Amino acid sequence: MTAPQHPPSPTARSCITKVRVPGKVILSGEHAVVYGTKALACAIQHYAYAYVLDIAKPGLRLTIADCDIEQHYGPQALQQLARETQIRHQEFTQSRLPLDQVVANPADFFAAALGASVALDLMKPNHGLHVDLTSDLVVGGGMGSSAALVAAMLGAVFKHLGEPLSKLRLIAKTTQSEHWQHGKSSGLDPFVCINGGLHEYQLGQGQAHGMGALNCSFLVSTGRPQSSTGECVAAVKKRALEARIWQQFAQVEADMLHALEQGSALDLNNAVMQNHRLLEAIGVVPAAVSKFIQQVERSGGAAKICGAGSVAGEQGGLVWVVGVELELMAALSQVSGYTYRPMVPDIQGVHYVE
Repeated sequence: MTAPQHPPSPTARSCITKVRVPGKVILSGEHAVVYGTKALACAIQHYAYAYVLDIAKPGLRLTIADCDIEQHYGPQALQQLARETQIRHQEFTQSRLPLDQVVANPADFFAAALGASVALDLMKPNHGLHVDLTSDLVVGGGMGSSAALVAAMLGAVFKHLGEPLSKLRLIAKTTQSEHWQHGKSSGLDPFVCINGGLHEYQLGQGQAHGMGALNCSFLVSTGRPQSSTGECVAAVKKRALEARIWQQFAQVEADMLHALEQGSALDLNNAVMQNHRLLEAIGVVPAAVSKFIQQVERSGGAAKICGAGSVAGEQGGLVWVVGVELELMAALSQVSGYTYRPMVPDIQGVHYVE
């Protein structure tokens, strides 16, 4: 992309700092991870990007091309926005405020994430920063787009200011903002996006695993869900499901990991099918998406949503399809009006582009 054009400060660096962070998909354990069971997730080769350069005007100029946003925040406004967002989130946790009122809009979400970090203490009083964000991730589709974009932004800003963050610190700072976005974040998205690769994740801790070749594996976009991740999590919580179903999620996750490590296509198909049945049981698979998955199964494959799903409307975000050849995948997607792409893992995680 073309770097944003703004006059630099006379004392500012002339270089542009660029950071790339992959998205992710949850292969098993979505929703269950919030209740303490293991989830299995993989970073994928679709990315969020942040570009940072110095400008003469103090504060932050934020550009988000995907949302047609260009907005400026003064240093004090950034800190005030972060404080107000933290207060509203606290009110949400006390059931005094709906989740959709914690953050007013995408620009304020990213600005608050920066305002809550000590990066502001590193900024010089006589110049500011222009942060330009973009991505090829499906927003609201279960790819961890908000976590990847925040991680790219914070990683780029701290690197630009001469205080690069370790992966551990970047994960912690990104997870804080994820609570604002989703109500209660398990921390999975920042962990997997920033580290890259395939991970089991539970209660803030992750373990890397190897995986065999994912032949005939695709990600199908069924459209942006009508309900947010936070709304889906809240809806599932209200159902007060028995602990037994989360134990079933845990068993399916273990079966899927074993199938991936062993490269067993049959066992993987079976695990994906069982995972789909559990997601239907907790009420997060829209009817239209369920119908598409039935067509995949009748064709000899298996499929499941990769993310929170939806509790309203007919779109469910991304669906992971396994065991179906390319030509058949194209035909099934065309009939349903969906788009698809091969699923290719990313093993690098956050990357500082030279």
